[in-house]
Amino acid sequence: MYKKFLGKWILFLILLAFSLFMSLKTSFIIFYFFFWILLSILTISSLWLILMYFCKRLYLERKITLKIEEDDALEIALEIKNKSFLPIFDVVLEDYLSCAYAQERKKFIMLDLLMPHSASKLKYRCICPQRGRYEIGPLVAYFFDPLGLFYFKKAYPVYSEVYVYPRTFNIHKFPALNKGSSPFLGVETSRVSGDDDDFYGVREYKRGDPLKKIHWMVSARKNQLIVKEFQRQSFFRATIMFNLEKEGNLGQGRESVGEYTIKIVASIAKYLINLGVSVEIISHAGEVVHMPFNKGADHLEEILKFLTIAQAESRITLFELFATFQRDILEDSSLIVVMTDKNKVFLPAMLSLGVRNVSLVPIFLKSSTFLNDPGQKNTEDYDIGISENINLKPIYISCRDNLEEKF
Repeated sequence: MYKKFLGKWILFLILLAFSLFMSLKTSFIIFYFFFWILLSILTISSLWLILMYFCKRLYLERKITLKIEEDDALEIALEIKNKSFLPIFDVVLEDYLSCAYAQERKKFIMLDLLMPHSASKLKYRCICPQRGRYEIGPLVAYFFDPLGLFYFKKAYPVYSEVYVYPRTFNIHKFPALNKGSSPFLGVETSRVSGDDDDFYGVREYKRGDPLKKIHWMVSARKNQLIVKEFQRQSFFRATIMFNLEKEGNLGQGRESVGEYTIKIVASIAKYLINLGVSVEIISHAGEVVHMPFNKGADHLEEILKFLTIAQAESRITLFELFATFQRDILEDSSLIVVMTDKNKVFLPAMLSLGVRNVSLVPIFLKSSTFLNDPGQKNTEDYDIGISENINLKPIYISCRDNLEEKF
């Protein structure tokens, strides 16, 4: 933008110098002639800009994709309305895209002409490389005179909030989860006659049915014994636990323990909730975060928003977090723990939950691989020392692993 603006001034000065040169070769009247023509055009153009400054009525509205994942393109639609009685020439709009790469955060859009009481729509995009919650804006408009020699700018407080979610991966294989039962939650149902189950309907009495299940009002109406039928709903519950330790956040940027942990948790939560599993989140990221068991798209949205802004700021150990919540972990459920291999010493305490029929799914990040040269891929695959007598199948993750292949 500034190069174009400077170029017009250079052209104007060249014309002025040319007229002076021609006057020296011929007559000075020629210089006066060109000078007054240029000065008149310059004056008219300046007056137009001054008039526009006092009469400008520009309306701007930005529409964006509110939710995207890392490395996705943020699509932006900008609507511009000229509510003035004057046409607008050569407006340059600058939008600040805080979610883009550093060198691409200032986006310039050129609008050549906008007639009075008319509107125009402009579309542009940027790549968002890093998860987080961002505020897009403000918008700055540069108004030029018809010659493009002068301008003034005005900032418009037009802001938009966007969540760049962690990039998730597809999960094709996952350890079996424990199944509980409840009359209220369910992904599978089976008809039984129980005491605290949901009422399903009625059917004819069969020999051996309890007398207390007889529906006397319906039996009297149909003149035969009718019993109540119930359904018990079986479901899965999974607790996902992780601790974003500040000191244990090895690696840099997206190749760090914290970022891998967040990506894995986001993918597992999305996978389980899409299967209808009731998911609970227990975490520490500078403060305790506990999201009770729930299901559905709204719960997933809440989890992803937390993971979007979570940072490795915890100063407690994973064991301290586990000790705080271990009594609250429900029977007949599953505990999924994402941790580094340095936390393997806490496995015996976690395995003690087996007496309450809590299955453990440990996911270990190999600490040493996050310290290697980023140009080298670690191929080491080692055992972290779990006894073969324990029915446990941990998942090992190294830095730069293809996570989709691991899961």
